[in-house]
Amino acid sequence: MSGIFSENRTVRNWINITIGTALYALALNIFLAGNDIAAGGISGIATIINSVTSIHISLLIFIMNLPLLIIGTVVRGWEFTKNTVFGSLLYTGMVELTSYLPTVTRDPLVATVFGGAMYGLGTAYLVFGNGSTGGTDIIVRVLVSYFPGIGVGRMSLFVDGAVVVLAMIVYGNIEVALYAILTIYISSVVADRVILGFDRATLCFIITSKPSHEVADPIMEAMDHSVTMMNGVGMYTDMHKNVLMVAVRPTEMPRMKRMLYEIDSSAFVIVMPANEILGEGFKPLYYSAKLP
Repeated sequence: MSGIFSENRTVRNWINITIGTALYALALNIFLAGNDIAAGGISGIATIINSVTSIHISLLIFIMNLPLLIIGTVVRGWEFTKNTVFGSLLYTGMVELTSYLPTVTRDPLVATVFGGAMYGLGTAYLVFGNGSTGGTDIIVRVLVSYFPGIGVGRMSLFVDGAVVVLAMIVYGNIEVALYAILTIYISSVVADRVILGFDRATLCFIITSKPSHEVADPIMEAMDHSVTMMNGVGMYTDMHKNVLMVAVRPTEMPRMKRMLYEIDSSAFVIVMPANEILGEGFKPLYYSAKLP
């Protein structure tokens, strides 16, 4: 049974990686490259070189990825690199396959928005498939192994930022860099929303001196959301406090505030955003199974 599950998960990962690389390639060829938008990464470097040499972007990506894959294998080992080989080779093929498609718009702002969104969606599929297209992802992981204090996110920012600066120098146009930065931002926002979910929720911590059921029961009855109680002690007064935690939808917050004011106007309430809530009353927990 576990073998069947593992096999199905592998097939699902391949499908997700294929979709992710296809979206990457389409974003590059129909939106970004034709508008000289080098939004970081190996693709951005290939776009810059292509603009001055006319060498195919797919060939440039392949040539640049080869030494990076070798370096990644030597520094981090085959287990780190093997999942990247499939993605990088597939990405090279997808870029070549879609290179014959026309650039759909010459408006750089439109290209930035749609190219960034498509990049972000592709990133999400790659995450779901536990895959990578190689390139600067390998550079970042290798550099982080030597400078662990910097972290992957900050190192990615440095590497992509260097590509953007290079594009500005080569093209001699600061607007190109600004569009590239906007593309990277849009891509990250879309990727986060797809990976973490679009169903935002709000987490409320209610600190009250009243008996827990006097506060929790009306909330559970009126809003049909479960409430979790934790014991607390106010360090300033050294008094026992009930801490109630409840997750609600953002649209339910005005109603929650009115109820809490009527039940216990002296309660101390902490309201926190939650990217996603899984379980009874919200999205079923099995939705998360698409993650590796």
